[in-house]
Amino acid sequence: MRLSRSAAMSCAFLIGAWLSCVHAGESKPAWETEWKQTLEAAKKEGQVTTYHTRGPFEELFADFNKRYPGIKLVAVTGRGGDLISRIMAERRAEKYLVDLYMGSTGTPLDVLYPGKILEPFQPLLILPEVRDQSNWFRKQHHYGDPEGKYIFVFEGVVRSDMAYNTTLVDPKEFGSYWDLLKPKWKGKITAMDPKLAGFPTGLLQFAYYHPDLGTKFMRQLFGEMEITLSRDGRQIVDWLAVGKFAIALAAPANEVYSGMKQGLPLARFEPRAFKEGVYMRATQGSLSVLTRNPHPNATKLFINWLLSRDGQTRYQKHYLRIDPMFSLREDVPPDPTVEPYKPKPGDKFISVYRPEYRELDEAHKVINEALKR
Repeated sequence: MRLSRSAAMSCAFLIGAWLSCVHAGESKPAWETEWKQTLEAAKKEGQVTTYHTRGPFEELFADFNKRYPGIKLVAVTGRGGDLISRIMAERRAEKYLVDLYMGSTGTPLDVLYPGKILEPFQPLLILPEVRDQSNWFRKQHHYGDPEGKYIFVFEGVVRSDMAYNTTLVDPKEFGSYWDLLKPKWKGKITAMDPKLAGFPTGLLQFAYYHPDLGTKFMRQLFGEMEITLSRDGRQIVDWLAVGKFAIALAAPANEVYSGMKQGLPLARFEPRAFKEGVYMRATQGSLSVLTRNPHPNATKLFINWLLSRDGQTRYQKHYLRIDPMFSLREDVPPDPTVEPYKPKPGDKFISVYRPEYRELDEAHKVINEALKR
């Protein structure tokens, strides 16, 4: 039986529509195709080489190796400054051995970024869950460089960097940093020497750049409170424990925590106790990818895994330590012990890993002048 012209056209249209639907159903999103190609190329490269600061990275890398057993993770660990010096020496010798650097933001910002040897980060992100900024703290990706392109920050750490003797101090007396200047604490405060490399710069950055503190607060603190400086962190904690001093600024967190576990009368100030707000840093949680890196596809694979919900959950688990640390992914719930420290909407806080808070030469001048009084 022959179909009429109109019926034949209708049938052809239906068949064409059906074929289009079948073809559309078989096609994959562009990111899936790119991910598959990246995975296959990463397997051929066979490894990722990372330079990183000290920490439980081995446990994190073991998780990655279980997920992608065909890709070896070669790691070199050390102090940030030493690792950066090594990278620059290799580059001068035209050796391109490292794929990425993991650690705090300071050293890559000071050397790798101005040296123009970092890859832009956005083109390396493939997985939609990683690219989607709504999955991240305050609905944005976070960076430690001025352009917001090269040093990706995925970790938040909040603490006050101050400790006290529990038999001499009632923490309820402190609702502002200005309470440190009360006459009763004159001569009762010890601090790590601010000129030392080990001084926690977060405290200094916060005090110097905060609009309600600044140079006036620092001049009075270091010029009028008769602070006793030390270059020995353990000595500071010992002085605090025996009651020689009531308050310690920049006391090493690990030493304070160790003393607390031993039952000594020590405690750390809660950062939320101060009305000026809190400061957030990234102690080890930033990524920088080197140009001309030898394993670009394996590097891309590792980055996307680490910044995925699974990777960040594992990172946060391994890195729970004496510092209140949390992933900047919003869909990775902080540990219950850390949750109170995470900045809430409307909280006052400063991200001290940002480059606009990096320069501290003037802050040190203010301190030095105050100490000469």
